[in-house]
Amino acid sequence: MPAHLQPPSLDAVNQAISILLGGVQAVGTTSECNTDECATESSEIAELELAASAIHDELLRRAALLKRRASHSQWIYRLPPEVFAEILMLDIVTSDPAEKWRRIPSFRRKQLSTQPKIPRRTELCHVSHLFLQTILGTPRLWSDIQWGRDDYALCLKMSAQAPLSIRCSEFTGAGSLATTDEFLRAIWENSGRWRTLSLRLYISTKRLQFLEFESPQLRDLNLDMEPEIGATPDEHEPRSSIIKISGHPSIRNLSLYRAGLFQWNDLDLSRLRLLSLSSMREGAPSVKKLLEILEVGAPSLRRLELYQVDLASSSKEHQLEPQLIHLPALLSLSLGELPAGLIHYLIRVIRSPQLQQIYVHELFPQHLDNPGSDQNPYHHFFQVLIPALASATTSLTICNEVSLKAVNLSVDDTSGQISSWPDSDLTTKYTNFGVEAEDPLQAVQQMVKFITLNRIALPLTICANGFFPSAYDPVSPTISYFPAEVLGKLPTVTKISAAGLADAMNILSFLGSTRRDEETGRLGWACPQLKLLEFNEVEGLTLEHGQAFFDARYGDGNPLLVEGEFVQRLAPRVTIEHPIFWEG
Repeated sequence: MPAHLQPPSLDAVNQAISILLGGVQAVGTTSECNTDECATESSEIAELELAASAIHDELLRRAALLKRRASHSQWIYRLPPEVFAEILMLDIVTSDPAEKWRRIPSFRRKQLSTQPKIPRRTELCHVSHLFLQTILGTPRLWSDIQWGRDDYALCLKMSAQAPLSIRCSEFTGAGSLATTDEFLRAIWENSGRWRTLSLRLYISTKRLQFLEFESPQLRDLNLDMEPEIGATPDEHEPRSSIIKISGHPSIRNLSLYRAGLFQWNDLDLSRLRLLSLSSMREGAPSVKKLLEILEVGAPSLRRLELYQVDLASSSKEHQLEPQLIHLPALLSLSLGELPAGLIHYLIRVIRSPQLQQIYVHELFPQHLDNPGSDQNPYHHFFQVLIPALASATTSLTICNEVSLKAVNLSVDDTSGQISSWPDSDLTTKYTNFGVEAEDPLQAVQQMVKFITLNRIALPLTICANGFFPSAYDPVSPTISYFPAEVLGKLPTVTKISAAGLADAMNILSFLGSTRRDEETGRLGWACPQLKLLEFNEVEGLTLEHGQAFFDARYGDGNPLLVEGEFVQRLAPRVTIEHPIFWEG
């Protein structure tokens, strides 16, 4: 059929069928005829039937042709084969049996609730012949193997010699320990093909204490080793699995939790993008080796996380003069609970002007003095920290962690917890900065001074006694840990929480009395934007305490005459959250 012809409309088809049927009916209603006439009419009927059959066949042929054209006109069929394969790979990798809908809109299929669930590759093979041909003929589409999701034996066979991405997590609860060990034995035989290895496993004194493999193609390594379920308290001490890697792989992303390396020199870290070391005792690098890693990976390193790492060091290393480490690509820096003095050293020597995510604790309150001065050894760090705080689009939180003896300043511009594996979106901003606080009152005052001097004017949340007051180190009801007078310097406070009675009473008393502003000299109320006082955990608070606060701050709504000046009442009213107010 010529390409320029268009399919007939429905009216045209109905009209053609009506003409044919009308001709047949007209022949059937004629009177009796002679032999010659009957023969002629029989011939006409046969011709009409043949014509009807031919039209019917032609219509079916055209319909099938149009269906094929419509199918192959979709964008997915016009893509180059390698691009099409990449799209299928993305869909397979991101598929999750627990999801109700698949990731790629064009192939969304509602997940059936019946068991067993159909593997994603099998689902895609039923879409069309092109899908089937591409999946069966592309080994790479079988190279991403996840325990609990894939038939790993089939994937190892169909992937031929393609580099493998292996993911296994016992924390999901799928399968049993025996099936996990079978999976590990199968993939361990193919370690030479690993490109990505991500294991989240339970360890014990008899299992996974020493892992050894040869993997020259390895690029991404993520090991998360948790204590076994039901382990005794002694077994929860930071014990590390030891990993021995041969083949001198060039690592891009290295994330180790409770896992150390037998020999750090076995790895090529010149292209390192992510270095995350947490809860590492055995197998940790020395301070000297860490500095070498940072220097070698400086051009490409984007994320650095060090937390509870027992870095081996010598007395000579502590006596070395600081040598600057320029990390121009670094976007995320997280440092916490490292050997004495190491965080201070790293903050002084690291230069990373592009930081978007900052988590640094264990500095001292005096470091907040004159943060922009060249005399402050940490002024380069503050040159990055202060703009990060001031440019945030959400609220700022000052948290007085009494049980931890620390005061934290944090702001979070993300919608959820930042994930460090695989390489997450580093354009989102996250800042959590803290100082040690042997004297919490002085530390809070220093932090407030730091905020006001640097004109960081964001909506503020105050946690006077920490986010989660510890049950093992409870807040005393008679001791004040938070200097309520600093609230007079923070006009943008919108929420205050406290767990101790002394702090709650001091806050209510200060907010319920007028004060003279240091800058304008006018009488007014502290925290005019305050909306919520969260005192749910305060024991001993009464309705009379709350009513006295409301009467003093709001009264009947009429202005107060204080020292010859009229002071306007505030609106709207502050809400106090406490069980006794719910009952009242």
